[in-house]
Formats: sequence, structure tokens, C-alpha cells
Amino acid sequence: MRIFFIGFMGSGKSTWGRLIAEQLGKPFFDLDDIIEKRVNMKINDIFEKKGESYFRKIEGVCLRELYEVDDFILACGGGAPCYFDNMALMNSMGITVWMNTPKQVMATRLVEEAEHRPLVRGMSPGKLQEFIDDKLEERLQYYSQAQLVIDPTAITPNELINQLREHA
Repeated sequence: MRIFFIGFMGSGKSTWGRLIAEQLGKPFFDLDDIIEKRVNMKINDIFEKKGESYFRKIEGVCLRELYEVDDFILACGGGAPCYFDNMALMNSMGITVWMNTPKQVMATRLVEEAEHRPLVRGMSPGKLQEFIDDKLEERLQYYSQAQLVIDPTAITPNELINQLREHA
């Protein structure tokens, strides 16, 4: 079973991915960690020194290499589904889960984590909210292709596990 957690930054993909992987006894990967190991650079440095287009290309390559792995749970970066037919690839490889977290919850998290998030670093709370609104609107066409859509503030891990088993 391959499970892909998608959604906007701050939606809880990594937190939920680790939790569900632990409960199901499956390996957990974070696509950003895979990318960092691949190019031996932190995500912030990749964006600053190589640019977003380079990052997106490496992201797509790393995602495709997971085709060789049969059993895992993966937390994808917020933009991963939006490039190079990545969403179609993930849907063909396994179960995609859109973490459709309320915007205000994500905004609160992102204010706290802004220094570690290259796309939102230095934004005021108002600019951050505008950024979230704009990016979510752009990405909705990709996120909405997920096989499961959950609001992680309104579901328990066991309820999600039951949905995953029904969908498998």
C-alpha cells in the first residue's frame, strides 16, 4: 500500500503521515527529506541558490523513483501535486489523501514556522493570509483530484485508517 498525503504547507501532512505510518506499521517518508538528501542541501538553500524550478524538477524525479517502493506513507510538499503530472502519478501509484485543513489553522501554524518555510519567510500575517488564499485557489484543481479528502481537525486517526482500508 502506498499512501500520499497532499495539501498546503502547514496542513499537517508530516504529522499525520508519521502517526498513520506508526499505527499501520509502514515506513514513512517526507518528500522534502528525500530531496534534501538527494542534493545534499536544505530546502531553504535549494530555493535560494537554485530556484523553485530546479526544486520542482528534483521533486518530480524523487517522486518517480518511489515507484520502485511498494509499501510506504509519504508526506508531499504543498506544491508537489501541481507539477509534471505528479498528481496523476500519485493517484496511479496509491491512495492520495488531501489534508483539507481550515485556512486559519494553517495560517497560525505558518506564522510559527515561517523561518523554515522559504515561500512564506518574512511575510506579515495579512500577506500570509493573502498568499494562502491565492495559492489554495491555484492548487485546488490538483488537490481536489485526491481520492480521499479529510479535515484533520474533524477526524481521528482511527477514522482515517478505516477510510484508507475501505479505499484500498
